[in-house]
Amino acid sequence: MSKGGEDTSVAAEMSLLGDHGHTTKILFYDNADMDTGLWGKMKAGISAIYNATSARILKEEIQSFQPDLIHIHNFFFQASPAVIIEAKKHNIPVVVTIQNFRLLCTNALLLRDNKICELCVNKTFAWYGIIYKCYNNSSLQSEAVASMAGIHKIAGTWRRSVDQYITPAEFIKSKLLNSSLKLNPGKVAIKRNFVQDVGETPGHQRKNFFLFVGRLSMEKGLNVLLNSFLNLPDDELLIVGDGPYRESLINDYGRLKNIHFVGKKDKDEVISLMKECKSLVFPSIWYEGLPLTIIEAFSTGTPVIASKVGAMEEMVIHDRNGLLFEAGNAYRLQEAIGIFNAFIRNSNYSLYEGARQSYLENYHPDVCYKTTMTIYTRLLSFQNDK
Repeated sequence: MSKGGEDTSVAAEMSLLGDHGHTTKILFYDNADMDTGLWGKMKAGISAIYNATSARILKEEIQSFQPDLIHIHNFFFQASPAVIIEAKKHNIPVVVTIQNFRLLCTNALLLRDNKICELCVNKTFAWYGIIYKCYNNSSLQSEAVASMAGIHKIAGTWRRSVDQYITPAEFIKSKLLNSSLKLNPGKVAIKRNFVQDVGETPGHQRKNFFLFVGRLSMEKGLNVLLNSFLNLPDDELLIVGDGPYRESLINDYGRLKNIHFVGKKDKDEVISLMKECKSLVFPSIWYEGLPLTIIEAFSTGTPVIASKVGAMEEMVIHDRNGLLFEAGNAYRLQEAIGIFNAFIRNSNYSLYEGARQSYLENYHPDVCYKTTMTIYTRLLSFQNDK
């Protein structure tokens, strides 16, 4: 597995399994070890399709650790599908968690020019991803990613060498099943991500500000968010995070007295702000995966006002644990904030109670462990029956 956005979820799962007495071992393939320059990129592109060195390393680990089951969270770039093929050779059940759309889209986001793009979803080979340079704005690197996914579609790796796929959301599962991957529906299960229980703050104890937490980039819908608060001078907005658009956003909106850019905060500070705010606003214009930020908000009993798109639509249940608005529509977001404020003026704190209940029912560690064990036990039982 290469170090990246999945690290938090992987570390949490390993800790959870360890707490329940299971022996686990993690194997990292670090993309930082790859060579740089044109030749390095060419080698990386070839290795992304099948990295024999990564397969050998996994083989040695299997012989040493002798696992009952192998769970792969990320094989891009350095590990490559070679680790899936090698794992299968040892007759050990192979589980692969899919957190994004990498096998269908070269940039993994199904997003192009800050708009949803599904041109390659049903293509065996993601030609459009190469044409539009969707990975790192490079035709060469985009071709490498497209080749990795496409060649193994043709070879049948995704269908035959994986015993179980796990996705964190129904939306992602649906996209995978209705794509060129042609997966068996019985091989795709849903297991939501989780966060530790940090405790809640009741609605009537909250302070008078809305909160955004995330990367300051356009796909996060920041223009939509900030344009909404242009017309909401009496509503305070706290923006936590850093990113490529930070300076330009501050230049454009930093003069407004009700909008505050406070930079990046550590996890404890973010949780404290979540416990204080009226609501988390999550205006992303792309599908996301299963955002941990929303799960963290729910754990603190914080309602979420979110774009009605992708997994957010199944996480946020309108009028129960938050509010949904049309993605990319600043006016609809402004309208949703007005509706939320009406709840508070009427001392209606049901959204806070719903947010906390959503966490306990769907994203608590105990729920995740139970789901994980159901998946693992079924696979191991099937393996023993062979």
